[in-house]
Formats: sequence, C-alpha cells, structure tokens
Amino acid sequence: MKTRKIFDELVEHIGLVFDPGSELGQGLLHELLEQHPADIAVFLSRLEVEDAEAVFDLLPPPMRLALFEDLTHSLKVKLLASLSQADRNYILTHLSVDDLTDFLDDLSDEELEKYLKLLQRKDKKKILSLLQFSEDSAGDIMHTSVLTLMQDFTVEKSIQILQRLQPQRDLHHFIYVVNHNNELVGHINLEDLVLKHPKTQLASILRPNELVVNVNEDRQEVAQKMVHYGLSNAPVVNQENIFLGAITSEELVEVIEEEAGEDIYRMSAMTPIEHTYFETPFATLLYQRSSILVVLLLVQTFSSLILEHYQPLLCGFLLYFISMLTSTGGNASSQTSALVIQGLATGEINDGNSRRFIRREFFMALAIALLLGIFSFGRIFLSHRDLVGSIAVSVSLFVIVLASISLGSCLPLILKRLNIDPARSAGPLLTTIIDVIGLLIYCVMSSFIYHLFSTWKA
Repeated sequence: MKTRKIFDELVEHIGLVFDPGSELGQGLLHELLEQHPADIAVFLSRLEVEDAEAVFDLLPPPMRLALFEDLTHSLKVKLLASLSQADRNYILTHLSVDDLTDFLDDLSDEELEKYLKLLQRKDKKKILSLLQFSEDSAGDIMHTSVLTLMQDFTVEKSIQILQRLQPQRDLHHFIYVVNHNNELVGHINLEDLVLKHPKTQLASILRPNELVVNVNEDRQEVAQKMVHYGLSNAPVVNQENIFLGAITSEELVEVIEEEAGEDIYRMSAMTPIEHTYFETPFATLLYQRSSILVVLLLVQTFSSLILEHYQPLLCGFLLYFISMLTSTGGNASSQTSALVIQGLATGEINDGNSRRFIRREFFMALAIALLLGIFSFGRIFLSHRDLVGSIAVSVSLFVIVLASISLGSCLPLILKRLNIDPARSAGPLLTTIIDVIGLLIYCVMSSFIYHLFSTWKA
C-alpha cells in the first residue's frame, strides 16, 4: 500500500523529480530508489515514454541493471536507446548472456547488429549460437552460465574452485559433472562437498541425472517432465551428450506461466499477443478479436437455417427450452474440454492412456446425460403436464449432453494429434459448434418423437 502511494505521488509530481532544487522532488526520488526493482519497472511502464527515459537516467547504474530484466521488451529498447554510450555499454556488458539473449532475440536486424558491436567477442559468440535455437526449444530458455566440475576432481579441489570463482549465480542444489570432452556424466549434491572426505574423487560419488534434456526438445514438454519428476533444474545437452547449460526453476516457472497465458488466449479463440495489452497496436487487437468472431458469426448462420426449417415445430411449447438445452450442452462440453486440456498440459493424459480416458468419459457422459434427462423430464412435466413435450425435451437433452461431452473429450485429443494446441478447442469455438449441433439434435429428435407418438395414436 505504501509503495502504491509513493508511486501515485511520483506520477502527480513527476516534473519536480527532475528539479535538483525541489525538496519534494528529491524526497520522492529517494523513496523511489528504496523500492524493489520489479516495482520500479511497473512504475516506469505507467509513465509517458519521455518521463520514463528521464527517470531511468536518474537511477544509478546498478539499479538500472537490476530492473532491466523486469521491463517490457519495447520499454527496454526505448530506455536503452536514451542512455549515453557509456551507460548503455554498462548494461549490455553486465547482463548475463541468457538475459541479454532474451533481449536481443526480438530486435530488428539493424538493432541487433548495432548492439552486438558493443559486446565482447566471447559473449557475442555465445549469443549468436543461442539465437539459432527455436524459441520453443529447451535451448532458448537454458542458462549457459552454469558451473560444472570435472569428474576426476577431488572434493577438496572442487571446494577450492568454488571459493575462487565465487559464481555470481546462486549455486543450484545440483552441481553437474562432466568429463574432459565436456560430456555430461552425472551430478553431485552440494552437501556431498561437506560430507565426503577431501581426497574423494567426484567420479566415485556421482549421482545419475533423473532427467537429461535435449537442446532441441520442446520446452513445454520439458516443463511437464520436470514437474512430473519434481525437479527444480535439469541439464541440457546436444545429440553428442555435450553439456550446454541447465534449465532452472526460474525458467520452469516462466514457461508454465507463459503456456498458461497462451492457453487462455487460445481458449478465447485468439492468437497470443507478443507484448503487453497497452503496447499492442489497437488495429492488431481489433483484427485478432474480430476475425474469429466474424467466422463464428457465419457458423451460427446454420442455427438460423435450422430454426427456419423447423419453425412450425418450434413455434409453441418446444420454443421455451432452446436456450436451456444449448446452454447445458455448452456447459457440459466446456467442463469436459477443460479436464482434457489440463490433463494434456500436465502429461496426465497422453497417447498411452487416451483410449482409456475416452472410454471413461463415454460412461461419464452416459451417466450425466441420464441424470440430467431424468431431472429435466420431472421438472418440465410437473410444470406443464405435457407428456410428449416433456419426453421430447428430456430425450433431446440426453443426446445433446452425450454428444457434447464426447466432442469435448475427443476434440482436444484430435487437435493434439494434428500438432495444434488443444486449448484452441475450448471457449467460443466449442460453444458455437455445440450450439449448432445441439439445436439440430433438438429439432430432429423432437420431430421424430412427435411423429412417433402421432403414428402410435393413429
């Protein structure tokens, strides 16, 4: 609450911050410098670009570096361009190779060439090699600045190396061990260096890696495996088992968050946006949101055709229950698709048990459809005393729910087989399909039941 109040005052008196003679402005600047870098990054995103550049210029270099990775990509580019050559060099040369790669990955060719010229040759070579990996691969998210030890090192020598290097990145619970060819051979735990005899060779206390990630492996699959095995980090190797880096818990959380965010967009029948909402052009959002709505609107045209064709049938009693039936079908399919999409995302549902899942959901669909059908029959018959109409609605509801759950469980699996994100099967797309199918089932089943009863009476 205090942080928000400080930022509100800064926005209100932003002009005074740049005045060295203003006691209020300098006091607010002092308060700003005491805030967490992540909070300062959010504050800068609230300002006009010119004010954000001016405030960023007032920050000490270490603080600029600390908050740089929390800025949005477009703001990073603008703020970095506003700095002097010396200040710009400080940030570029002090960022880790991995953070710098993430920043450079989205630059234009001209901007990339300009910033690469400022980097040391060693870091430049690493960055260029990292930029060659697909953005969805493990290589794109791995950390390369990971400490490794040789398998013929002793415990004593390993401790000496750690004390001398004092790596900037916090040591992981695992320390990876390689041979003279930089091939991954295993890992040791940090406590092994304390509990084992100083003359013990690392080769004799090696532990096998529970998970070794190929550099070209899909990062979402890697995240699923790490969650499955309960790992906070995993080593990354190439086809020849050469150690390249590691995926840490930080990257694991980022991947899970990004995939969850992308799934939300796809479940809404939208393409995930690259930048934040306010940084995305209005025209881009308009196109993404309206294009799918136009398509779904055209698909709903079939509903109008069905209603027009069955107008004599629906003009009376049956008209009252159209909304109830289509809504129930949509709810049932959405509920099922959410289960299967979550199961696919966590790896609980896979190619090995997909048939078992479909069989289980089919029996679940029968049970739910029967339960809702009986409940709807009792409710409608007690309210209207229309036996044939009650049977027509309840039987239609039974078939609609059965079809909805079946479609909701199968469609994500089909999209998965076609290498399409299963999340696209949820939301407006599935709801629209179920609306059309549900309405068609209602009209066909009701027509059949009324015809059957009229024939039986005759």
